[in-house]
Amino acid sequence: NVEPTDTTLEYSTDEINYSTTIPRIINAGTATIKIRASKENYETKNVTVIAKIEKAEGNLSLSETSGTINYPNSTTFTVSGNTGTLSTSFTVSGTGSISAWSSNTGVATVTVSGNTVTVKSVGAGSATITVKSAASTNYNEKTATYTVTVKVKDSTFTGNFGVGYYADVDGNGTVDGIIFEDFSKADSG
Repeated sequence: NVEPTDTTLEYSTDEINYSTTIPRIINAGTATIKIRASKENYETKNVTVIAKIEKAEGNLSLSETSGTINYPNSTTFTVSGNTGTLSTSFTVSGTGSISAWSSNTGVATVTVSGNTVTVKSVGAGSATITVKSAASTNYNEKTATYTVTVKVKDSTFTGNFGVGYYADVDGNGTVDGIIFEDFSKADSG
């Protein structure tokens, strides 16, 4: 506020050029603005204002937040609303502006291509897929999670089980092989 109210206010961000248009700050950070107040028959006053603009909260939305995969299949989901920039780290998978990783690579692995995240089943169990939008000039980083459950076909040899089924020989929940011949049903050799 300024008194008298008809005082002319001029603004400068470089201390040389002044304008009556209030500066528009377009990026997060700190900006120094000089303000000059002048009116005929009044002393001209100069004020320096430091404007600090904080980064906005990042944004990241997943098309799905959970899913189930039957081994050895894969599934995909998409990312939207991303406000971040490329996250560079050898521990994550990602191209473009998002990255992702699995909490248990023995259950599922993850790759990113553009805005599509592909989750590949590796073994039975559950894993959390974390998707990250790295901090950018104006936004803080943001993460979102997808919970995946991987199921392996039953390896108990009963009923009509046989050729083409996945076998978990040691019972640890990980497929050990595929049955090419079911000796429990074979006539010989």
